[in-house]
Amino acid sequence: MPLKFETKRFRFIAAAVLLAFMFACAGSPSFENRPEPIALTVLFFNDLHGHLMPFEIKGENGVEEVGGIARMATLIRQIREENSRKQVRTLVLVAGDILQGTPMSTVFKGDPDIRCLNAMGVDAMTVGNHEFDFGFENFLKLKKQADFPFLSANVVQKDNGRLLCQPALEVPLGDGVTFTIIGVTTQELLTTTQAENVATLDVLDSVAAVAQVYAKAIAQGPVLLLSHSRQETDRRIAKALPDLTAVIGGHDQVLLSPFGIEGSVPILQAFEKGRYLGRIDLGIDPISGRVKLIDATYIRVTGDIASDPEIAAIMNDFNARLGQQFKEVIGRCDTFLDGEREHIRYQETNLGNFITDIMRAHTGAQVAMINAGALRASIKEGPVTVEDVFKAMPYDNELVRLDLTGVEIQQTLQRGVRGAREDEDGGFLHVSGITFDVRGREPENIQVGTTRLPLEPAAIYSVVVPDFLASGGDGHLIFKDKPQIKTGSPLRELIVDTIRQQKVISAMTEGRIRRVE
Repeated sequence: MPLKFETKRFRFIAAAVLLAFMFACAGSPSFENRPEPIALTVLFFNDLHGHLMPFEIKGENGVEEVGGIARMATLIRQIREENSRKQVRTLVLVAGDILQGTPMSTVFKGDPDIRCLNAMGVDAMTVGNHEFDFGFENFLKLKKQADFPFLSANVVQKDNGRLLCQPALEVPLGDGVTFTIIGVTTQELLTTTQAENVATLDVLDSVAAVAQVYAKAIAQGPVLLLSHSRQETDRRIAKALPDLTAVIGGHDQVLLSPFGIEGSVPILQAFEKGRYLGRIDLGIDPISGRVKLIDATYIRVTGDIASDPEIAAIMNDFNARLGQQFKEVIGRCDTFLDGEREHIRYQETNLGNFITDIMRAHTGAQVAMINAGALRASIKEGPVTVEDVFKAMPYDNELVRLDLTGVEIQQTLQRGVRGAREDEDGGFLHVSGITFDVRGREPENIQVGTTRLPLEPAAIYSVVVPDFLASGGDGHLIFKDKPQIKTGSPLRELIVDTIRQQKVISAMTEGRIRRVE
């Protein structure tokens, strides 16, 4: 009897709970009728910097060939085909800076880059600061040439305040759900780009600009931010908009693995130069619009991946047109000239010394300075080609002479050392004809000349810099309004000629910049 009583009571309670649940769910879809989550895959990369062809890196196991846009296209095609069989939508996004860094990108001013991205079926790209490196008119030409939208919610035309590009891309996913991708560009655009190339533009506050677009988009479905900004900016936006699906970033050129988190917003970035293809898989509830991050990963682009035939044909065509001029061996390097990003943007390197010594010797200036952001790759030991120099120095910089007081030199060096190692500040300066200590974020014990005389605050010193610095680039505003003498000497060509003449080159670090605890 007790057993029967307990059983009856259990049945009664179960029936009551079921009845209450049915009333609670009245008007809502039942489990049987509830639609399946919408599956979506987002593939992404950033900071390609003209590296369409595979290139070599020095790793723990020796030299390895990595990258290559044709290999990345193969990965994208394979993922698309697999997803298509499962009826999963695939989006391909680029987080800016496709230009500048290789002879092919430089000579053809981004034409092969856009052709490859078109053939790959890119869905959207946010505008990076280097998209303007070949001039504003060339930017407009590439924007028109692209089969996908250039996105930026905060770059406006100075004369009328209108956005230069569309702020977002809306992707209908069915079931009344729209997936929105908002683009945002670094607020450093005006200082990290040749001034005349962006003279007609202004950059709005990133958080406010994105929030304005987001407020309208979130009512239609999930919102993803495609950013070409510093990580701290991405985090500020994520903190202000905690319901963002994710932030896919660029500009810092780091591999965020595992991805970062701000609140509940994942922040991802796929390093640089096409070495990784990022992937996130999402599940979207068509009723609530809520998104579940199912998986996030980065796929290495390596030599064992076959090249996509269509992309390879584009590359071969441009490579043939580039000709043999860049393959010419102009000399030999006896030492590895260190242009690695994590070194060149924080400490003295032999590549920085090699370049600034040539600048000073050619112009007769007392002091030479170059921003670390102008030096984009190392020159490895062995034969040196014209292409090697173009990779290390992709920008068309002309040498400019000007005079600075000792106080102004100190202020310039202070701007150069304000960044921490993790900032990888392109405004860090490499120097010749001057030495100094760095304590915290202050230059000390500044000495000039081979005899290392103390810097005199009121004395006048002749200084040579690239024209980018002379225009106030990378925040070095002291140069901007100074009387300047253009030398007519393109720095990159000067380096090529110097290597040709010397035939064998080498350089070392000499304690020009000393970090003091």
